[in-house]
Amino acid sequence: MRRIIPIIIVIVVLAAVGYYGYQYYQSTTGANANGLAGSGTIETDQLAITPQTSGRIVAAPPEEGVTVKKGQVIYRLDSTLANLQVQQAKVGLGAAQANYNDVKNDSASTNAQIDAAKAQLNQAKVALAMTRVQAGYTTIASPIDGVLTNIAANAGENAVPGSTLAILSDPASLTVTIFIAENQIAQVKVGQTGTLTTDSTTKQYHADVVFVNSQAEFTPSSIETKDQRVNLVYQVKLRITDADSALKPGMPADVVLK
Repeated sequence: MRRIIPIIIVIVVLAAVGYYGYQYYQSTTGANANGLAGSGTIETDQLAITPQTSGRIVAAPPEEGVTVKKGQVIYRLDSTLANLQVQQAKVGLGAAQANYNDVKNDSASTNAQIDAAKAQLNQAKVALAMTRVQAGYTTIASPIDGVLTNIAANAGENAVPGSTLAILSDPASLTVTIFIAENQIAQVKVGQTGTLTTDSTTKQYHADVVFVNSQAEFTPSSIETKDQRVNLVYQVKLRITDADSALKPGMPADVVLK
């Protein structure tokens, strides 16, 4: 009898450990028991810095990885021609103003002549404004606070409208893309929330679904097994709403949708 009691105690302890272990497992994995989970890589929004006018680059960022502030000048183009055009427009405006004053003060001038002189004056004002805008295009400033992740053009090269001078990343706007199986995609909606975790920190982050692809694709080759790669999946993009400095672009992350 005395030998049976310890055995019963051991059984009870094992049962208790098993029960609470199972409850813990359920609490940590139950969130993705419905399969609405996936892994991806943290990415950041990127902007292409492009010129609006042609010109030789006279000043460029010194190196990649530099942090810039909104409004900070990133590139400068040769403004010699643009400044000359501004000066020319100023001269034209002065001449138009003088002509308008003469015609207006001349008692022999007709209303039609006065109107014509006034129209020329207005055209001269517009021409000056346009040249000033063109001159402003020779200075290219950052539209956001960000990091220069790629520099495609350097001082001495020619800038052309539409070409990319540099790539600017927004570290405050982080996203992650996961893939959801075809038979579960109906459960995913834009605006749906989820939790994001990484191996580098124990903190859980919040993320919102901002995009659900309407077309299926085969699972990307980065998925580990061949069986998984032949399955049809849908791309789901989430934006991390409470990102901090612990999250970096390129960092692997796990997401569980709620």
